[in-house]
Amino acid sequence: MYHKFGVPKHPSTNITMEQFNKHLNELSKAKYEVKSLNYIVDSILNDVKLEGNVVGISIDDADKSFYEKAWPLLKEKGFPVTLFVTTSTISNQSKNYLNWDQIRELINEGVTIGAHSHTHNHFPEMSIEDIRNEIETSNKIFLKEIGMIPNLFAYPYGETNEVYMNLLKDYKYKVAFGQHSGVINETSNFYYLPRFSLNEKYGEIDRVIFAANAKGLGVYDFVPTDPNIFDNPPFIGFSLLDQNLSNKLNCFLFDSSGNVDLDIFKFNERIEIRSKRKLKSGRARLNCTSKDNNGWRWFGHQFYTN
Repeated sequence: MYHKFGVPKHPSTNITMEQFNKHLNELSKAKYEVKSLNYIVDSILNDVKLEGNVVGISIDDADKSFYEKAWPLLKEKGFPVTLFVTTSTISNQSKNYLNWDQIRELINEGVTIGAHSHTHNHFPEMSIEDIRNEIETSNKIFLKEIGMIPNLFAYPYGETNEVYMNLLKDYKYKVAFGQHSGVINETSNFYYLPRFSLNEKYGEIDRVIFAANAKGLGVYDFVPTDPNIFDNPPFIGFSLLDQNLSNKLNCFLFDSSGNVDLDIFKFNERIEIRSKRKLKSGRARLNCTSKDNNGWRWFGHQFYTN
């Protein structure tokens, strides 16, 4: 998942063009298949096995650098892309973002459009009425400007809660994506799917290769079911499809203050994790990895604490 391309004054959301070209050259190798997000999601939902290293590419926010710098390179490679659009930014004709004519042009050239809310506010801090208004306002604008309503959604900042995940189901979104690292597999929460976020700090080619070759960890029965933390410190637990993966399992939890010390308990396929301190307000991320004969497995989850 990318935001900006070749815009060095925003390093936390920018990827350099040198980095991006290295990514494209790597993904052009025969061992990878770059597929659309819809293809990947539909395959898993319909129990179609994805062979090899299947990678999806998404862009958040519709920054003009995608249109000017990244899309020509992606189009040349024939790589499908999903662009998640925040409708207020486009409708307000911000000079740093695309306009509707450019978005229509991208659609004609094969880019898939996803929804990214109307105002890009923090969902956990909004009422359900505000979220409904976000969705409905965005949908009306999409319908007017591009003649359709997207069926893929990406949460602003990757933040959500259980109520809003269920609300997206009511509005018939097929799936929704966060911004936590991890690999999608058949046990994933399809209304809180992971994506590897790439920027200048976390966009070096070694990380891209690692991510593009990793497989899902096969996590199910994850608790807490709500990413919005109310009991702090949280009691975290999950089960593994393959209990042998618990032997080499490592988990890391970090928030705005840094790494959180953990106690990890393993009961065959069941893993229980206890944080030794409360999480700071804002976003926190859990990453769990293991390794088998086929390589690395990766599961990620993002929490939000008010």
